[in-house]
Amino acid sequence: MKKTITILAICFIVFFDGNAQQASAYQGGFYQPGIMNIRDYAVPPGEGLMFIDYNYWINSNGYRDINGDRIPDLDINHPDFGDITINFDTKIKAYVNAPVLFYVTKFKPFGARYSVAAAPTIISGNLRVNILPEGNDEVKIVGKTNGFGDMLIMPVDLAWTFNNKVDLSLIYSMYVPIGRFELGASDNVGKGYLAHQIQLPTYFYFLEKATALFVMPTLELNGKIKDTDINPGNRFTLEYGISQYLTSWLEIEVLSGHNWQISSDKGDDVWWSGTNFYQKDKTNTLSFGVGTWPWAKRLNVRAKYAFDYGSKLRFQNKFFSLSAIFIPNLFTGKNRNATPAAN
Repeated sequence: MKKTITILAICFIVFFDGNAQQASAYQGGFYQPGIMNIRDYAVPPGEGLMFIDYNYWINSNGYRDINGDRIPDLDINHPDFGDITINFDTKIKAYVNAPVLFYVTKFKPFGARYSVAAAPTIISGNLRVNILPEGNDEVKIVGKTNGFGDMLIMPVDLAWTFNNKVDLSLIYSMYVPIGRFELGASDNVGKGYLAHQIQLPTYFYFLEKATALFVMPTLELNGKIKDTDINPGNRFTLEYGISQYLTSWLEIEVLSGHNWQISSDKGDDVWWSGTNFYQKDKTNTLSFGVGTWPWAKRLNVRAKYAFDYGSKLRFQNKFFSLSAIFIPNLFTGKNRNATPAAN
């Protein structure tokens, strides 16, 4: 019965990777690999303001154990039904909206183009878990939450370009815990801790930038969860992919990402220490995207489908995203003319 309670607790605590949770054995980190658009990290073409709007629809149908196997059912002794096998049917759906204000400054420290950005998040999530024997639809666990989540602040984006053949950036950002979080609450939309993130996106261009090979490591350093003595383990992500412009206005891309927990959860309140959940989780993501410029050099629209695979101690998710980049030509410099393939 202890095993049953532990596994069910995960479902109570978590809606999906990056959504509402309490202080638990499940801390999936902030950064989800594979769902951003490849050229979003490229060196900006010039000074000015850009608006970006990301929309993600996420669903999951199960939690993976340390072996990567979905937990389908549990054998328990139920006080009302006796010895039964629970059909552990979990359905998680969520929507995340992340509007981004991105500004490319006129400053060029160390010869790099310097940018800053800020992105709040709006989250809505639903959870349904059937915990009675197959055929009994009377009793379910149902959860729902929505609100403003944690906020991404990017105070440093230094980007260099070399002979229009290679782009290299150094990005520092932080996830600020402004989303609703109260220890023990069932409607949290924030994670309750500050995280620091360092990224090194690199591009190699061919065919006058129509083809871009991309690789980016991401290091995520997590702080202590509010009102607890729990410091979630740090994370490392590696992503790589290819973007190809078929015409001046039509782009396709394939992106792969791998995310590992690289240090253990720490603190006196880590109650899962010594259990099967006190191990490092991991996940892999593969995505396919298409983008177009309905308004040349001003408006870019993209769609993407992504799915996790090989996940361990994580919910395995599927993603669909729609995003738009609008360049209003505000506060621009003189060198704003760039081909769409450079974006």
